[in-house]
Amino acid sequence: MGDIAVTRLLPNICTDRMEETRDFYTELLGFVVCFEHQGWYTQMASPTNPQLQVGIVRRDHEFTPKAFQQPAQGVIISAQVEDVDVAYSEVRRRGIRIELELQDESFGMRRFMVADPNGVLVNVFSFP
Repeated sequence: MGDIAVTRLLPNICTDRMEETRDFYTELLGFVVCFEHQGWYTQMASPTNPQLQVGIVRRDHEFTPKAFQQPAQGVIISAQVEDVDVAYSEVRRRGIRIELELQDESFGMRRFMVADPNGVLVNVFSFP
């Protein structure tokens, strides 16, 4: 595998809820739409660090092989933030449902989790 030089990694979420998913990542992470393609793909990025991105793909589009056009399951996206306590307070203020309450882990991470409209977990964390 030494010959594979990864230059970018972009998670794409397959969904039937394009607009809700877009709005969720706007609300949670402050991401903005940087590219859209004919109603089947939306690419979002951080306005301050455009290398941080997430894609949203209409689940039934031919981009995804038919056998894999299923709802997202068993996926966790982790977002490291400067201050998880500030992020937690902001998420609660906005009324976003918390799936895993703010906690300190034995391995040094402080984190909480929310779920996007598709059931994809977002682990929001920082290291104190």
